[in-house]
Formats: sequence, C-alpha cells, structure tokens
Amino acid sequence: MRRSFAAIALVILTIGAAAGWIYYHTTRYDEMIDQASARNGLDFYLIKALVFEESWFRAQSRGNAGEVGLMQVSMGAATDFCTRKGFPTLYQERLLDPALNLEIGCWYLRQSYERYRNTPAPELFALLRYNAGQSRADVWLKEALSKPVPAGIAPERYYLSLVDIPDTREYARSILQRYRNRQFWF
Repeated sequence: MRRSFAAIALVILTIGAAAGWIYYHTTRYDEMIDQASARNGLDFYLIKALVFEESWFRAQSRGNAGEVGLMQVSMGAATDFCTRKGFPTLYQERLLDPALNLEIGCWYLRQSYERYRNTPAPELFALLRYNAGQSRADVWLKEALSKPVPAGIAPERYYLSLVDIPDTREYARSILQRYRNRQFWF
C-alpha cells in the first residue's frame, strides 16, 4: 500500500512539474509578444500562434534557410526593416534577441497583412507570404480570385487547397487553427 501511494505521489509530482515547465515555456515571452503585436496593430494570439509554429518559443532557434529566433526572421526581412526604419544594418546574431526578433517579425507580418488586407482572407495570405514569399502568395491569391469558391466549401479551406506546397499549406492551417483555439500547450 505504501508503494502504491509513493508511486501515485511521484506520478502526480511529475505531471505537475511537466505542466509547470510547459506553462513557463509557452508564456515567458507573452509580455514581449503583447508589446510587439500591439505596436504593429496585430492580434496577440495570432503572433503567439506564429511563434509556436516557427520556433516553439525557442529564442535561439535556427531554420534551414538561415532564418533565426522566435519568429524565424530572415536577414532579408531584417535588412528591409532597417532600411525602412532608417536603422543601421543588423548582424544575424542580433536577431536572436527575442524583443528585436518579435519586433521585426511583427513588422514584416504587418507589411504582409497590409498587402492582402482587401483580399477575401487577409490573415491567410499574410501568413502564406510570411512563410513562402510574396511571389508565391500572389500566385495563390490570383488563382483564388480567378474562380468562385465551390458551394459547400469554406472559403479559407478552398484557398488553402490552392497552395501547392504541402508544408506551407499545413503551416498556415496550423497557425490559424491555433490562433482561433488559443491552444499553446501541445
């Protein structure tokens, strides 16, 4: 009986510790996300969902194409940000600073959102541009606008079906789903 109680207590402690770690891991940048998203007129939960997808809240994360940080900012986006804001060029290591990475990532997503704000799905096309680039997002938008959404299919689902890069399609779908459900634990 004592062993059962000890085993149960150990399981409870382990689950509690894991839940605490996950909570800390998924909320430690909330204040920075809140500030950067507010400065750029974006929804906090959209940015949090994007950070989850891009880096799972790991500030030192590095992508295969050279993008870095919480929002996986590329040097191209950082250079564009610096040029438009009148700042000196940044070194890539500086992009690992969570606050700066969030600011540049939010600024870039805002630029994407502004580009597609008059489209049928501005958040979707902004995310597609963020992930796959402007030329591809423009191609998908042109295709989406070339014919009506089939009856019985949700517009967003239809637009996603036009994305011919499976990873990008899943990327955008996952972020939008997480954003709407506000699910950041798994």
